[in-house]
Amino acid sequence: MKILIACAVSLLVGCVIGYYIGYSYYEKRVTNRAVEQMMLGIESSDGVQAARAIRSIELIGSGETQKAVQLLSRPIADYYCFYSIHAGTNEDRPLKILTMIEQLVRTNKIVADEISNQMAK
Repeated sequence: MKILIACAVSLLVGCVIGYYIGYSYYEKRVTNRAVEQMMLGIESSDGVQAARAIRSIELIGSGETQKAVQLLSRPIADYYCFYSIHAGTNEDRPLKILTMIEQLVRTNKIVADEISNQMAK
């Protein structure tokens, strides 16, 4: 009887330890995958921004400033169209940037046209 109880307790302790180790491994693995996916998204976004900046600098260097402004106005228009609709009341950052964009629109026709085109879509 003592052997049966000792075996049952050993089996129970082994199951608890195995479950804990397995669960910890699974959680760490899931977390690592989520971090990897997040970093890929950030890297992709940063790559697009870098490519746009490189192209803009090339255009400015060749004297095509209008094309450079046109290239840079697309992400401004995308941001404005999204956050002008979805801006929260307690989020200062989007509201400040939206105000900056609205000031730019008053002085830059290319950006204003791009925002108009994005809003029409």
